[in-house]
Amino acid sequence: MKKLLFSIILLSLGLSSCKKFLDTVPTDQLLTKDYYDSESKLMGALAGLYFPLEEGVMYGDFLNSTYNISDEAFYQRNTQTTGLGVYNFDYADTQIGNLWKQCYIGIERANQLIANIDVAVMDEERRKPILGEALFLRGYYYFILVSNFGDVPLKTEATKSPSAEDVQVVRTPMREVYAQILKDMETAEGLTSKISDLGFSGRVSKTAVQGILARVCLTMAGEPLKEVARYNDARKWALEVMKSGEHRLNPSYRQLFINMHNDLYDIKDSMWEIEFKGNGADGRGSNGRLGNTGGIQMQKATDVGLKIGYSYGFLHVTERLFNLFQPGDLRRDWNLAPFGYITSYTDRYYYNYYTPAQIYNRDAGKFRREAYVLDNKNQNTTPINYPVLRYSDVLLMFAEAENYLNGPTDLAYDAINQVRRRAYGFATNASGMSVSVVNNINVDPSGNTGYLNTLNNIPVTITGGGGTGATAEATVSVRDGKVTAIAVLNAGTGYTSVPAITIGTAWEAGVEYQENAQVFFGNNLYTVTTKGTSTNTAPTHSSGASSAASTGAVFTRVGAPAKATATIAHSVVDLSGLTKSTFQQAIEDERSMELCFESLRRPDLIRWGKFVTTMNTVGVEIRENGGGFSYGGLGGSNVQAKHVLLPIPAAEITVNKKAVQNSGW
Repeated sequence: MKKLLFSIILLSLGLSSCKKFLDTVPTDQLLTKDYYDSESKLMGALAGLYFPLEEGVMYGDFLNSTYNISDEAFYQRNTQTTGLGVYNFDYADTQIGNLWKQCYIGIERANQLIANIDVAVMDEERRKPILGEALFLRGYYYFILVSNFGDVPLKTEATKSPSAEDVQVVRTPMREVYAQILKDMETAEGLTSKISDLGFSGRVSKTAVQGILARVCLTMAGEPLKEVARYNDARKWALEVMKSGEHRLNPSYRQLFINMHNDLYDIKDSMWEIEFKGNGADGRGSNGRLGNTGGIQMQKATDVGLKIGYSYGFLHVTERLFNLFQPGDLRRDWNLAPFGYITSYTDRYYYNYYTPAQIYNRDAGKFRREAYVLDNKNQNTTPINYPVLRYSDVLLMFAEAENYLNGPTDLAYDAINQVRRRAYGFATNASGMSVSVVNNINVDPSGNTGYLNTLNNIPVTITGGGGTGATAEATVSVRDGKVTAIAVLNAGTGYTSVPAITIGTAWEAGVEYQENAQVFFGNNLYTVTTKGTSTNTAPTHSSGASSAASTGAVFTRVGAPAKATATIAHSVVDLSGLTKSTFQQAIEDERSMELCFESLRRPDLIRWGKFVTTMNTVGVEIRENGGGFSYGGLGGSNVQAKHVLLPIPAAEITVNKKAVQNSGW
């Protein structure tokens, strides 16, 4: 990297795009106004302006993986002692340098497009959104820079002829940079299209601009600027989105993300997504690794591994995040995967469910490769879109700003409770809701022998307790033939007492049993060793095999069936009766549960002034409670005050003699 601010223009002159919203591909050079002399060429330039967001140091990888190391996740590699994942790096780190570089590439492309926006002869109403998106994206690239690096050089004109002198630029105070961001985005807000007119969320819409403006204003209201008057602006912009009629929450949190994995746009809920495409086999360069570096670990590249999709599983969840979720919150087991994969089979994959105590085993599962259908899954590339802005975030930003300004009003409660109701499976306009659910199922230590390790994810039946809807499934150890854990797949509702738990399949008369099927009767577990149709005579023997003449199929006694006990729990969905400070804490917790692993927790903790103390505390928690994952506390323990900002990259410091390094670096 040399002459990072301006000579990187030379890198940006060759544009390419794999955006799904454009079939046009930008031409090779951005040297003359001829490039901008038609609407199609302006659209090609706009595609090139979006493209840096897909790069590996942006949402293609870094911002969706390592950047998420916070009180939500730790870096799951016990040998990792240096790097961003454990907060042990310096100003020469290549990811830091490339993040800076890609932002300025995007800014230069925006400056070029804005400077030439009037060259093409075209319908003015079609020109406006192109200009609006260019202005917004310039502001957004600066927002990434200023919120991560602090003061940064501000440049709003296209470079005509880079020279050595042009590189010597002082860092602009962050207040001035934010002022330019607001100017660009507020202008863009009046030019961009409605998302209902666009029909998809791969381009920036009017309400997406409003939502990001709310985020920018909340950032300015907090640390380090503390421009508390910006809470008014954050409230205003979030309310504009809410009043637009363009958005509402998808009734299913899980389905929202499944749609995202499969290029099914839910423009009501997912307001702006960074788009990725295919498996890289078409040569068009999808750089997405969502669900690959993070995601549910699957390090088998053949057979069943191809069906699931390779994942390094670098992000494991913290106990702190797990404990935020109340029983019945449907987000928990989607975001915090309650299983790993069993890959010793070639026909299909099975789940190795974790016990209630195995919290640190859980991967960040919000983006999981098994959730999309694609043949020939690439080992290191995924087509999963990245959500930069969702409607639930807007609701929570509004609630936070409203609470700061006016306390926990009915408007603030309604905004946060919409998010919570969806989380528990209720309609967002319901009120006063609560749930009584099956919370955990624990395997009893007695009995529990003889299970075939070739049969996995065996059924669990839940009966009684006054409730309905609870379902579960059990894992059998591939080593010792025992049921090791039972996962509650659906917690159900309405449980007033502990239900009965039955593990496995009960023997029945008149069933055609195949070899190696397993059934239980009484305190005996049997394996079918000769297939046949069962008679009315049940197997009752406690050793050996039954007679086919008596029982139809031959049932061989192999052990004792597993038993388990359930716990039930009650959760109140709607928040009420909180003070201003406890409502703020509720907002902070809700943002973590709703938006975990979406690149927002680190900046949230920083603007709340809690980043360093929270990370240090989490480091201690993981070291003390993490068991075999205690190494995961290293990152939190390493965090210092200097980590609130990233260092100015080495290449910039080397070339630009006027660039002063951030404190501590």
